[in-house]
Amino acid sequence: MSNDGEMFPQTRWSQLARLKDGDETTKSEVLGTLYQLYRKPVLAYLARRGFGHEKAEDLVQDFFLHSMQHQLFEKAETARGRFRGLMLSALQHYAANAHRYDQAQQRRPAGGFISADEVLEEGGSAAVMGVDNHTPEDAFTQSWARMLLARVVDALDRECQATGKQTHFSIFKRFMLLPILDGVAAPSQRDMAAEFGLTEKEVANRLVTARRAYQRLLREEIAQYATDSDEVDAEVRDLFAALSRPA
Repeated sequence: MSNDGEMFPQTRWSQLARLKDGDETTKSEVLGTLYQLYRKPVLAYLARRGFGHEKAEDLVQDFFLHSMQHQLFEKAETARGRFRGLMLSALQHYAANAHRYDQAQQRRPAGGFISADEVLEEGGSAAVMGVDNHTPEDAFTQSWARMLLARVVDALDRECQATGKQTHFSIFKRFMLLPILDGVAAPSQRDMAAEFGLTEKEVANRLVTARRAYQRLLREEIAQYATDSDEVDAEVRDLFAALSRPA
């Protein structure tokens, strides 16, 4: 997606490339954006690994600081695999070291993990963090999928508002999104026609139009960190597989 004002106007990979040649200000901006985009999946993984909420919050920020200090993302290359996989691999190593560190010391040393005192208060429930009942890797992937889907839904909402198609978005949300995200039953097209003052055919047409826009925006979002169309296809499959698992 390349709209003005987007945090990542270029691909994730091209932004990561800025870490290799950029100055400290550029590096801080890129790492700050990565933190904003992927904090929740990292938090979900750490929580599922058994770290308490407060500790997990501390470790999330420290993970990105650690990544910057050790240039983990600067070493990322498209040939090495999916961006999501690279981040998860780095997180697995980091969490294992953090766990060993906790086992070795009962208190946090003076130059150790820092407090994430600027992180928004969100509470520690599993629902907020997107933690499921499976492995830490499942929790990371499911939270990643939900965050990605939320960005796509926001983009679709903005596009529909800008083009005067708010009804398209409302119908799509009721018929397609809420059943996926909340597990509610989709209303019938007849019921939606009555609700919005349309014919069933008009509802069907709006649903098709919104679905096409949604699919386009979804692929554009995934293409930000994918290397080719085959990887986009694979990520789409993984996305919906993760969302279909019970929380």
